[in-house]
Amino acid sequence: MLIMLIMSPLVLLLALTSPGQPITPAAPWAVAPDDGPRTYLEQVAGRPIDPRTIPTIRAGDLVFDAESMASETLVALGIPVLGLNHAPTPGVLFVAMQGVTLSPGCNSPQTTNAARNCSSLVKGTVVFPALGDPQLEAAELQTLANYYADFDLVITTSRPPDYLPYTMAVIGGSAQQAGQPNGVCGVANVACDGAKRNHVSLTFPKSCSNDIAETAAQETAHNWGLEHTDVQSDLMYPFLAGAAEFRDECMAISHQTGTGATMCGYVHKNYCPDGAGEQQNSYQELLGVFGPRTEDTTTPTLVSFEPQDGATFTTADAIQITAKFTDDSNFIGVNWTWLEGLPEDLQADGYRRCTNEVCDDNYAAWKPIDTAWDFVLLKQPPAGPYTFKVEAMDAYGNYVAQTIHFTVESPDDTGTDSDTDSDTDSDVPTEGGGASGSTDGSSSSSDGSDASDSDASVGGGGCRLAAPTGPWMVLLLLGLGLRRRRRAQKYSPAPM
Repeated sequence: MLIMLIMSPLVLLLALTSPGQPITPAAPWAVAPDDGPRTYLEQVAGRPIDPRTIPTIRAGDLVFDAESMASETLVALGIPVLGLNHAPTPGVLFVAMQGVTLSPGCNSPQTTNAARNCSSLVKGTVVFPALGDPQLEAAELQTLANYYADFDLVITTSRPPDYLPYTMAVIGGSAQQAGQPNGVCGVANVACDGAKRNHVSLTFPKSCSNDIAETAAQETAHNWGLEHTDVQSDLMYPFLAGAAEFRDECMAISHQTGTGATMCGYVHKNYCPDGAGEQQNSYQELLGVFGPRTEDTTTPTLVSFEPQDGATFTTADAIQITAKFTDDSNFIGVNWTWLEGLPEDLQADGYRRCTNEVCDDNYAAWKPIDTAWDFVLLKQPPAGPYTFKVEAMDAYGNYVAQTIHFTVESPDDTGTDSDTDSDTDSDVPTEGGGASGSTDGSSSSSDGSDASDSDASVGGGGCRLAAPTGPWMVLLLLGLGLRRRRRAQKYSPAPM
């Protein structure tokens, strides 16, 4: 079931934690890690940038906000356009056909985030209705999966947990609802080279009812940096022309719609070096974003965590809360949650650090998974019991978690029978599916069969625990087993 997260523009912006600073003024003893910029834009720029202050570029059905890494934006910010070129990384596409409410405000310093149901594609709160025809939904979903069959992209109709970066394709409603003119079949936020993995696209079945999957395929491809081409048989041709694939050839960028400027040309050059940024190989570029299709059944491994479960400290100690993971993929979502021992002013809303820009503190975009995932540093914390939980999930829904309990005592405490209940919940499914790790640094997991909705509300001053629905995805590996051809069967969208 899809839960619609409605966020009012009147809600106060979520106050994010500052690196190296106390997480709340009331608790100077709890300090956020000072491990670098949180957003990719800041990593590239080398300085803090509030993306909400950067003008959005609208070019036909393409919308480039500050985090899109459009060449015009980079130049305006004084950032050298050196070329992205990330290693291929698995992706997750949530196809929302059951009704979604989108807001133009993300309740945080960002302009678009699928997990927050916010996007610069809309200028006000808009309710996009459900498609409303189960047979049509199944058919269009199958066709969409066929288009992407060659790429390592997981397609699901179940919303992933909010800490796992995912792109959302909203299918429902009309162009007018998004402020678009008649004849527009879809619009999308663009991220050059797929640098931002939580963008949104809109497909309007009430405006273009005959080519829903084809339109959704093009709009989602825009999310990962593809622009229009001038070849009618390529999915990225800007008008519906009956195409059925992302073509594996260098094609001229089409400017039949938009502003006439190519925004991701510095990425296109990686795949069409002779095209001076004005040619695009749609197939190879998607392959460069995601890599070839795989079947990942391996659970991420929790290699180590600190402190050890059941440990005892004193109020004179400094305690680093951290964990390390490995996985056969280079993509995981990680979520730390402070469960017990919270500063008083955070007890109502809790405190989290996670991937995907939905928590009180965020991890850097494109963080290598085998580096330390620091949560918080406790410097001479108050006496009492403390509990933390860390969880990780890869693109295919493989999940692991560990709950850590420890006790802080006053130095003059004489009792030796402190509260060291070290039950790690190893036999109890975590709130998102999966069992917690063991006390020796190893980890265990389950199939996460205690399914629950994962759309955690993120209003006010904090975040609540987002629980993954265990294997949260109806994994539409519809493309798997259907085709193993080098060229995927793709399409060509509608009048944009």
